[in-house]
Amino acid sequence: MNYRGTKPLDILLFLIMSSSWALNYSFLKFALLYEPPMVALLFRIIFASVFSIPFSYSALRSLRSIGIGKLFLMSLFNISIFMGLWFVGERTESSSISSILVYTYPIVSVFFSWLFLQEKLSTGKILGLFIGFVGVVVIFINQLSVSYSIGLFLLVGSAVSWSAGTIYYKKYLRDADMGAVNTYQFLFAIPVILVVTLFYGGLKPLTFNFILLTLYMGAIGSSAAYFIYWSLIKKYRVSHVSPYLFAVPALSILFSTFLNNETLNPLNLGGFVLIAIGIFISSR
Repeated sequence: MNYRGTKPLDILLFLIMSSSWALNYSFLKFALLYEPPMVALLFRIIFASVFSIPFSYSALRSLRSIGIGKLFLMSLFNISIFMGLWFVGERTESSSISSILVYTYPIVSVFFSWLFLQEKLSTGKILGLFIGFVGVVVIFINQLSVSYSIGLFLLVGSAVSWSAGTIYYKKYLRDADMGAVNTYQFLFAIPVILVVTLFYGGLKPLTFNFILLTLYMGAIGSSAAYFIYWSLIKKYRVSHVSPYLFAVPALSILFSTFLNNETLNPLNLGGFVLIAIGIFISSR
């Protein structure tokens, strides 16, 4: 996504996608008042599956032509392992550490794109990635609380898994029907996430507010957002799209000021500036 070669519609779609993902952070905080993290993840995936099916009329007949194995691996990397490690890791680490470690994703994915897709990396892109990541750290630096548990490794593992899923899609599934890919990545994840959820405490009676929150997180914050994400990854290089994702944790802080009554401070503003500079340098 280079500014000079990017269509205005793609920029708008990216803003919708990143805002949807950023809102997930605030909505998840509310959802966790009613249910534990893995239950929230399970219902997020269920609603994402339900919402995706009507927008993929070719999903059933595409299953055999695309390949069950390919779709399952895609689901494993991009949903089951990524989100499972993220949500389990966040049980032992603070949300600030979780955000920082999960959003090492742009750095890992750009490295993987160079390693597996032979995408070229410029000095400016590497510098932009570094500045953008420093911006994410600065945003959360006054909230840092590290327990130095296995959760740190799980969170880094989640970023690696998400990166692997992106590269896998770009290398093996970019020509497949996006609606089918998007639908099956959620459907194949349901039994995996269900087993993990039952292992971590099981289910209990649900509340109406929890259903509404996870409905948004699944339908808009997962299904619709991921569909946009795959369309951008299909159209542009991974190394072009990834640096822009530093905007997601920055937007999550902005939304939290309105929805969760959190306040901005000079470090937040400084982090926003660094992320903007990093994205600008990478895009050039």
